Amino acid sequence: MPIHLDISHIDRLVVAVVIGEVTPDDILAVAREFTETGAQHYRKIIDTTVGSAPVNEERLAAFAAFARSDSRAAFRGPLAFVVDPARGEHAEKFAELTAEERPVKVFHSLHQARKWLNEVAKVQPRR
Repeated sequence: MPIHLDISHIDRLVVAVVIGEVTPDDILAVAREFTETGAQHYRKIIDTTVGSAPVNEERLAAFAAFARSDSRAAFRGPLAFVVDPARGEHAEKFAELTAEERPVKVFHSLHQARKWLNEVAKVQPRR
């Protein structure tokens, strides 16, 4: 699969790295895995710096609706996208569509994304 997913239950952190071109089905599979593993409330980083997802605004709205449809949607944790500055429009649009639902922000640096996630997290990692 072109999305590598690492779920750390101890740190309450999900890191998804998009490698190459992903399809809408790939994205939905990852969203389902968040739900199936109980990681909706975890902090999430989605790194798209070396990947791409050729989706339109209609598809992005469908992804947002899918995430909202989960009975635990109100408990979704903060989401940080890490994007290539030259092509982060999909992440920015998704962030705009879901900004009222949970903390979500787009970054150009993994370091800054992690720092922000730690600052806004309601559920802190176990240490």
